Amino acid sequence: MKRILILLAIVVFASCSSDDDSGNVNTNEFEQIKTTLTQGEWMVSKLIDGQSDHTIEFESFVFTFREDGTVLAQNDLFTENGNWAYDNSSSSSEELVLQFSETTPFDEINDDWDIVSVTNSKVELSDVSGGNGDVELLTFTKF
Repeated sequence: MKRILILLAIVVFASCSSDDDSGNVNTNEFEQIKTTLTQGEWMVSKLIDGQSDHTIEFESFVFTFREDGTVLAQNDLFTENGNWAYDNSSSSSEELVLQFSETTPFDEINDDWDIVSVTNSKVELSDVSGGNGDVELLTFTKF
């Protein structure tokens, strides 16, 4: 009987794992953003920074996200080149990283945006501003 209890205890302890900590799990819930963004052209349908609405500053721009991680923002007069990446290395959220030059208005969207939702026609992003804690919202909608 004693041997059975010892054997049972060994099996129970051996089946426990120290890496079962679910607090550091990175998810891939929004990984489809990598293929969604590269299909078609996009526009900024919302850019809110705290109490300020910057959407109109992007109304004439068409964004084309390429598979190689580059993004092109164009209107009739101007072309801005940038980079984008999907990042799921944060333990708290999945992010879309946008990097353009510091040229106005693109300096407004240079950020590591938390991905809120992704569909075939809309990508919703948010970020908490480091300076004053305001919430920024950025939405891309497919043309």
